[in-house]
Amino acid sequence: MAAELQVPSGAVVVGVDGSDRSVRAVSWAAKEAARRGAPLHLVYAFEWPALAEGYDPVPPDELLQPGDRMVEKHVSRVREAHPDLAVSGQAVLGRPSVVLVDASRRASVVVVGARGLGRFTGPLLGSVSQKVAAHAQGPVVVVRQQVDDLPGPVVVGADPEDPPREALTYAFEEARRRGSGVTVVAVSRQVPFRVEYPEPALVTMARQVERAEQHLRAVVDEIAAEHDGVPVEVRLSGAHPVDAIVEAAGTESLVVVGSRGHGGLASVMLGSVSRGVIHRAPVVAVVRVHHQPVLEESA
Repeated sequence: MAAELQVPSGAVVVGVDGSDRSVRAVSWAAKEAARRGAPLHLVYAFEWPALAEGYDPVPPDELLQPGDRMVEKHVSRVREAHPDLAVSGQAVLGRPSVVLVDASRRASVVVVGARGLGRFTGPLLGSVSQKVAAHAQGPVVVVRQQVDDLPGPVVVGADPEDPPREALTYAFEEARRRGSGVTVVAVSRQVPFRVEYPEPALVTMARQVERAEQHLRAVVDEIAAEHDGVPVEVRLSGAHPVDAIVEAAGTESLVVVGSRGHGGLASVMLGSVSRGVIHRAPVVAVVRVHHQPVLEESA
């Protein structure tokens, strides 16, 4: 009988498949587990077309033998590099995206590897990393580029009208673990200048933008107060959100973005900003966020 998924509570979980991208993911996950003081659990998921006509039944243990050997190889390598880290791993039958989303229920974070950086995102929408990032129950870190360390501040994107509290909190916690600061990148809605717009309408829009920015700063201040000692900077930008976040992060910062996590695993429902940042930043943490009430209009 094939082993059931067994994830240590609070573990950093990383998906492996034998590719170079999974090697990068394992390396990142091991360092993240060490920073957190958490165990590391490696998971290899093998999807077998068991119902396909013409296939003779194959014992699950036999199907998983190559995966077991792969996991053991990764575990040995991690133990050699991090002798004080609690490391475990397993191979299971199942669709990789489904297995990793299931693992996210007990994990503190799930780490997945992905193909290299680039602006063209279309062909990658069906990837395991995209589906896991969109539907996991907890944070997911997508590793696209080998990095030894990210010494810069943790960069987090925020909509002033609906600040992602969960993503902001995660950014502060990660910054505290790293001994760095937080840079909040907020794209401010620009008030359009159109000759046909009456002045009262322009004034009203300007006030809405100002209220949203004040609301964001209040939320950031509140979370910063809960993480005393973590420096924070709020940057307002008029650029496209993806461009603003990627530019602020450069190559030395972990990026944090929020995901609403709607839809089923058959599709990918990751927001356009989150998706765009994932494809252009070396390492991105995607955090499940919940909708907050929109700012009420003042009387």
